[in-house]
Amino acid sequence: MIRGLWQVTDGDPLGATRDSLRALFDTHVVDALLVPVEGARGSIMPALVKNATRLDRANPFAPVMAFNSARLVSMLTRDATNAKIGVVLRSCEIRALIELVKFNQAKLDHAIIVGVDCYGTFAVPEFAETLRDVPDLTAQVLACARGGSANSFMFRSACAMCEHPAPSHADISIGFIGIDNTKTLAVDLRDDIAETMGIQAEARVIALRDAALANLIAMRTAQSVATINHFRALMRSNGGFASYFAECLECTNCMNACPICYCKECFFRTDNAARTPRELLRLSERQGALAMPPDAFLFQMTRMNHMATSCIGCGMCEAACPHDIPLTAMFRAVGARVQKLFEYVPGRDVNEKPPFMEFRQNELQRIGEM
Repeated sequence: MIRGLWQVTDGDPLGATRDSLRALFDTHVVDALLVPVEGARGSIMPALVKNATRLDRANPFAPVMAFNSARLVSMLTRDATNAKIGVVLRSCEIRALIELVKFNQAKLDHAIIVGVDCYGTFAVPEFAETLRDVPDLTAQVLACARGGSANSFMFRSACAMCEHPAPSHADISIGFIGIDNTKTLAVDLRDDIAETMGIQAEARVIALRDAALANLIAMRTAQSVATINHFRALMRSNGGFASYFAECLECTNCMNACPICYCKECFFRTDNAARTPRELLRLSERQGALAMPPDAFLFQMTRMNHMATSCIGCGMCEAACPHDIPLTAMFRAVGARVQKLFEYVPGRDVNEKPPFMEFRQNELQRIGEM
């Protein structure tokens, strides 16, 4: 990889980034580009751009995630195509994409991953509300990111404890944290792409950026540890898991929003999961009272069992929950323990098999397995 700089003119890092994305078309690095684009009323949604002139509304720095775009990349790449598709993604989206590749739900053969720094994001409703009060919100976030320090924005809980503010496993990375992004943007490019685009290696300011990232990661790691500890304390009191999901509607929004929950036919959407009136009455008689919907707790436990090893902590499940159940904390706490048990880090390596796809003869002996 070549570590270099993109020059920013007129103090406009977003404009410089749009110019650089256009250059990907001009140099035939990509044939199409999936990128967040500004829409009506300030909304930010991904768009598949085929004509470089339409990039004048691209905004990969806007602090909002409507959903994790790894699922869109799956849609674009799982069938064979010769088109070189660029995909502009945050770190959590790239790591989710790597997990999907392992499950044969996406292919990277002709994909060009363009990773961008993420200083934190709002859920969609909070983004719209904040944007009304702070019209130059993207610029404000870029300004805060220059020092890589804490900020006053109330980002999503997943972002507050994300230890991956800078992307990895990208063919092109665009960095704005820890540097004067009104003058330059840090870029890491695959050697052949750097040569095509005429980017030279540049060591200055990189050390300052690395120090700022390390400081930001340390703060977020401390927040992650505090959140996990709080969750575990909560599980030892007040009814544990059952009480945690007392307000679950079994609406399956969390499942729909999860980028890695890909099953074509979910058990909870089949007749096998349906409860007859007689069965419900029999259960209520046996228990005295039956919580409704009847399988909300089972649904959540099943999802946790399926997703704990591959959860990358994007928090889209929590953002989609109509009752704001803190699902991110649960998946981070349970996922951390399960991932440590199997020595597995989701999104770390595309060639690393998920634990449930690999058999190790002496696995789990320390917890009683023979």
